[in-house]
Amino acid sequence: MNIKALIKSLLLRKFTTGLLVLQLALTLGLIVNSGILALDTQEKLSQQTGLDLDNTLVVEMLPTSGAYKDSDYYRSITLEDFAKIEAMPGVKGIAPSVQLPIQHGGWNSNVNPVDNPEALQTDNHLNYVAVFYTRYNLTEVFGLKLLDGRLLNENDIHDPTNEVRPNVVITDALAKALYPDKSAVGQMTNLGLVVGVVGNMVINPRFGMDKQYAMFFNNPIYFDGITQHYVINVAPGMMESVRKNVTDVILAVQPERDIYNIYTMREHISNFYQTDQGLASLFTTLVVLMILITAISSYAYAQFHMTQQTRLIGIRRALGASKKDILLYVLTENWLVYVLGCILGIAAAIGFNILLSQYISLSKPSIELSLIGIGIMFMASTIATWLPAKKTSNIPPVIATRTV
Repeated sequence: MNIKALIKSLLLRKFTTGLLVLQLALTLGLIVNSGILALDTQEKLSQQTGLDLDNTLVVEMLPTSGAYKDSDYYRSITLEDFAKIEAMPGVKGIAPSVQLPIQHGGWNSNVNPVDNPEALQTDNHLNYVAVFYTRYNLTEVFGLKLLDGRLLNENDIHDPTNEVRPNVVITDALAKALYPDKSAVGQMTNLGLVVGVVGNMVINPRFGMDKQYAMFFNNPIYFDGITQHYVINVAPGMMESVRKNVTDVILAVQPERDIYNIYTMREHISNFYQTDQGLASLFTTLVVLMILITAISSYAYAQFHMTQQTRLIGIRRALGASKKDILLYVLTENWLVYVLGCILGIAAAIGFNILLSQYISLSKPSIELSLIGIGIMFMASTIATWLPAKKTSNIPPVIATRTV
C-alpha cells in the first residue's frame, strides 16, 4: 500500500477532506468531555457522604397560621409532632433542622478557639462553619458515629438569654482544624464548649472531606416564616410506609401548615446534582447525534470519491489488484482521514474541557477516555466506509475500464 499516493490523493480534495477532519475532531472532543461529565456526575452521586442516605427521610414544611408567631405555641406543636411521629411504626428518631447537609450556603458562622482568634485568618473555612440549631439527637438521626466525648442530650438545651456558652458537638474535620495537636473535647470555642466529636458528613460538596466543618447545638429554632425540616431516621424496609403516612400524622396535630416536599436524603443528593445529570444527558445526546452525522458524512465522503475514482480502480483491477486490495485501499484512505481527525480531536477535547471548566466543575481529559473515544470513532468510521468500499471492490475490471 502506497501511503504517499493516498496522502497525495487526499490533498487533491483538501476542502471536503478538511471538513470531514474538522467534524471528526469536534465529535471526538464531545465524546471525551461527555464521558468526563458522566463519570464526574456518577462519582458525585456515589460519593461517601457520612450519612444514611437511604434510611433518612426529610419533610419540608412552612407554617401558615399566625399562631406560629408565638414561639411557645410553635414549640408545643413541634413537640407534639415528634411524639406522634416517633410513635409511627418504623421511625427510629426525629429531629428538626433549618438546613440540610449537601448544599451551598446556609446557616454559617465563624468558629475559633477562644484563646486563638487568629485561626480565622489561617483557615478561611473557619469563617463559614455550618451551624445546626436543632434537637439534641440530630447527629444520631443523621447516623453520624461518635468518635470522642459524648453526644448532646436533653440537659444541653441552650437558653439564649444565658451568658454561659452552650455545650456543642462538632465534626471530626472541625475538631482537627481547631485543635490539631490535642483532643477537642473539653475545649472552649467562641460559640460553645465542645463535649463531643462525630464523624464527618458532606455539607458543601465543593470542599474535601477534611473541610466539612459543622457544629451542633441543642437549640431548635421556632421562628415563623422559616422553612422547617423534620429529619426522620427510618428502620430499613419501612421507608415507603412512613413516607405515605407522615403527612396525615403531622396535619392531624395542626392542619395549618404547608407540607410541600417529602424526600429521602438519597433523592436530596440526586436533586442537588440535577444540573450535572441534565448536562451529562444533553452531552450524551449530542455525542450520539454527532457520531450518527459523522458516520453519514463518512459514508457520503467515501461513496462520492470512490465513484470519482471508478476508472482508476478499474485499471488497478485489470492490472491484477484483488477485491481485498481494493477494499483495503478504500479503508486505509478512510483511516488516514480519521487519524488526522483524532489528532486534531485531542486538541479539541482539551479546548472544550478548558472552556467548560470556566462554568462547571470538570475533571481533566484522561488517556483512557481519549483512547475509548478514538476507538468509538474508529469503529464508526470503519462501519460507515465498509459499504462503499465493498461496492467499489466488486466493480468488474471490464466495466471499470470503460467508465469515462
